[in-house]
Amino acid sequence: MQSVAAGVLQQPGGGEPLAADPSRKLVLPRFLRRPARLLLHKPWQLPRHIGLKAMIAFLLSTAAAGTLIGGHTMIVASAVTAWSGLAIQKIVITGQSQTSEVDIIHALAIGPYPSLVTFDVDSGRAGVAALPWIKEATIKKLYPDTLQVRVAERQPFAIWQHDDKIALVDRDGTVITDDVGSDFAKLPFVVGEGAAPRAAEYAELIAGVPSLRPRVHAGVLVAGRRWNVVLDNGVELLLPEQDPGAALVAVVALDGENGLLSRDIAAVDLRLADKLVVRLSDAGAAARKAALAERDKLLKKGKA
Repeated sequence: MQSVAAGVLQQPGGGEPLAADPSRKLVLPRFLRRPARLLLHKPWQLPRHIGLKAMIAFLLSTAAAGTLIGGHTMIVASAVTAWSGLAIQKIVITGQSQTSEVDIIHALAIGPYPSLVTFDVDSGRAGVAALPWIKEATIKKLYPDTLQVRVAERQPFAIWQHDDKIALVDRDGTVITDDVGSDFAKLPFVVGEGAAPRAAEYAELIAGVPSLRPRVHAGVLVAGRRWNVVLDNGVELLLPEQDPGAALVAVVALDGENGLLSRDIAAVDLRLADKLVVRLSDAGAAARKAALAERDKLLKKGKA
C-alpha cells in the first residue's frame, strides 16, 4: 500500500504521528506565484563596497543627529566653512584712539572657529558698543577673509565728582570711564548729584567771563537748582538761580576795582540781587578781629 506521508509529522521517538497544522503553511495567491519563483531563482549580486558605504552613511547620519540634538549645529557649520577657505584672517579696525584693538577683538566674541559666514554681525556690534569709550560701531564682512570694524568713540567733555568718586563724562553727561588721567585735567570740573548732564550749562556759564575762567577750579550744583563756583584759591562764589551769568560779571568787575577775590575771604554770596555778602576766611576773620581790637584800643586812649 502506498504510504501517505503528506500532511503528517512523525513524533520524536517513534511515537504516534502528529497531524500537520495547516495554519503554518504560507500559500501565495495564484497571481503572485510566478513572480515569486522568478525572484527566488534570480542570481542577486550586491554592489561593490556596499557594507563600507552603508557604515559611512550610518556614521554620518548619527553625527548629524547628535549635532542637532546637542545644539552644536552652528559650531559645526563654523568649522566647516572656516576650513573651506572662508575663515576670518584679518580684522581691520578704524576710529579708535582710547580703546585698544585687543579689547575690540575680544568684544567681537568670534569663537574658536573664526568663520566669516557664520559670524553674527549684530552680536559683535553689540559687544563692541558695550565698551566704555565706544558710542557706536559698524561691522562689515568683506569676503573671503576680512572683518571690517569702524567705531566712533565718545568725546570727553567734563570731569564729574559724585559720592567721593570721579568719572569722565561726555557732553550729554554719559559716564565714559572712572579712569581719569592727567590728560583731562583742563576739562570743566563739576560736583554734585545731577551735575554731569548739566556740565555743558556750567561750561557755558564760565565761558561768559573769560578773565575769571583760568582761576576757576570747579562748579558745585546745589540742590539741582543753582551753581557755586569754587576758585583755585578756595574762594567760593554763591550764584543765584536766576541769571547767574550777570552775577559773575558783577563780581569780576568788583575784583577788577579792588582785588576782592584776592583778599582773605572764604565766600562771596551773590544770591540776592541788591546785596553782596562777603564771608571772611579764618585768617581774614582773625585779622579783622585784631584790627577792630586795635581800633577800639586807640579810641579808648583818645578818650582818656
